Amino acid sequence: MRKFQIILTAILLVACSNFTPNGILSERKIIPIIVDIHLAEGINSQRYSLKVTRDNYQEDLYLSILKKYKVDQKTFEASVFYYGKHPEKYKPVYDEVLNRLNEMDVNSKTKDSIQNKRKK
Repeated sequence: MRKFQIILTAILLVACSNFTPNGILSERKIIPIIVDIHLAEGINSQRYSLKVTRDNYQEDLYLSILKKYKVDQKTFEASVFYYGKHPEKYKPVYDEVLNRLNEMDVNSKTKDSIQNKRKK
């Protein structure tokens, strides 16, 4: 009976460790949003070369991303705050964000390389 209680406790601890409170985006849902936000930051940093001088351009980019994923600003901000207070949950999220961004970078460079070879 004692072994059963220990096993049950261990299972409950593992199950609860992946628990995300209501109103907080799951890891699966927040990762693509953060990826798009990083891409938007890159676009925003180029806004003057794109001749976009609106003051609220960055905010418009962020809001369009949230709209794309059907997430309201309050939920996203609460989620970022939650993950920021739980670095053990945020690290795997951000690792996956970085993996996806690196993969995009590699794919882009490969595509550019192929196009450059065709031009020659």
